Amino acid sequence: MAQTIGISQVWWRGKKYDTPKGTKWRIPGMQNEDQDASTRTLRSMRWNKGMAQATIFITKDADEDDFDPALGEGELQIQTDLGTVYVFPDAYVKAKPDVQDNGQAPVTWTLNTYQKISA
Repeated sequence: MAQTIGISQVWWRGKKYDTPKGTKWRIPGMQNEDQDASTRTLRSMRWNKGMAQATIFITKDADEDDFDPALGEGELQIQTDLGTVYVFPDAYVKAKPDVQDNGQAPVTWTLNTYQKISA
């Protein structure tokens, strides 16, 4: 039977963060663009930046200052239970997350390059 991703773990700047289910990501790469011509559609390409979104639990060991944009670029890793690890060495956060009173803080990263490691 085929298996699908069930659990993903998030590591930011070498530190593991607790997250609920629902982490999502898009690896960076080329994207097709439609170019409308008079009687047909042509195709061009452009760069499509990568993106990752995860909700982090704010705990004693993890707070919103870990995601300060002033810290610059850092390494983001997403590890799945299928044995695949996505490494984004130049990820960055655009804004500090909004922390909710349930201890959760959604974080969004922008990604430019990646390495995919499969077990």
